[in-house]
Amino acid sequence: MTMNNPGNRPTTLDLDYGTDGLPLLDSPWSVRFAQGTRGRTALEVYNLGVLLDVLVAQPLAGDVLRGARRAQHNGRASVLAWGHLPPGGEPPAVTFSQRHRLAGRAETVVAAGEFWIATVEGCFDRVTASAADGSVRSERIRAGWSR
Repeated sequence: MTMNNPGNRPTTLDLDYGTDGLPLLDSPWSVRFAQGTRGRTALEVYNLGVLLDVLVAQPLAGDVLRGARRAQHNGRASVLAWGHLPPGGEPPAVTFSQRHRLAGRAETVVAAGEFWIATVEGCFDRVTASAADGSVRSERIRAGWSR
């Protein structure tokens, strides 16, 4: 799995099957690519090795914001959010907030051309993903590996 960042384009994670996963920052989060049904690309999301979610590439737009979790690792709080890329392939603008105070926009990373992920340090309770088409999805951030 490699990261590319040509010019001003969003950072991308290229597909590399058969790895143990890519740790994200100094955090409990990692992702791994897998082969889904009908040969479609799948993104697995982990917290300290515990599988949280599996997203399978969809021919039609999937959930722009699929999930978000917060956790502590080595005394540092962090949050991870993930979802499917919206139509057009541009990742959404992702913001995290705590008790209705905006924390700012997080950098999103395109993964395997089908998904996006965003991580940020700190303790937040809400995430909002705003797609270029104007659609907005917001949800509460759950703790750790809760389902």
